[in-house]
Amino acid sequence: MIIIADSNIFVSSLINPKGEITAILKDKNLQFLAPDYIIEEVKNHLSDIQKRLKNTKTKRQILADFKLLLEKITIIPFSVLTKKNLKEAFSIVKDVDEYDYIFIATHLQYKHKIWSRDNELIKGLTAKGYGHFFTSTEELKKHLYKKLSSKKTKSSSKKKKSNQ
Repeated sequence: MIIIADSNIFVSSLINPKGEITAILKDKNLQFLAPDYIIEEVKNHLSDIQKRLKNTKTKRQILADFKLLLEKITIIPFSVLTKKNLKEAFSIVKDVDEYDYIFIATHLQYKHKIWSRDNELIKGLTAKGYGHFFTSTEELKKHLYKKLSSKKTKSSSKKKKSNQ
């Protein structure tokens, strides 16, 4: 399964490197595409990420973590997106969040669903009839090589046994 990852997915992963978002990004059953815009956007949010991490990491460490995340991601250069798709994408999102038009253009060009945690974008485009552009974290969890929920179940079973 190939998915287009929104910038907020990477920001979430950097803030919670042991969370389910990171596990999904690293899963071998899934492939991810992302427009090159995510690099700029994540760099622009480094201070916010650092604050959310309570300054436990330097910006350089966060960038190193980001670089590791990107190793499994196919980066789509802006220059390969057609003018037709860029124009159509902008007209679709202009009254919701015009900055997300690059993700919509990537979807229009490659036909893969977008994984985003941007509820404003998802609700806005769903209301306009474009909800089929998106997939959810819950949906992606169904496609993982090892289900996240089974890990939690096994560890809680071990805890119960050790407490008896």
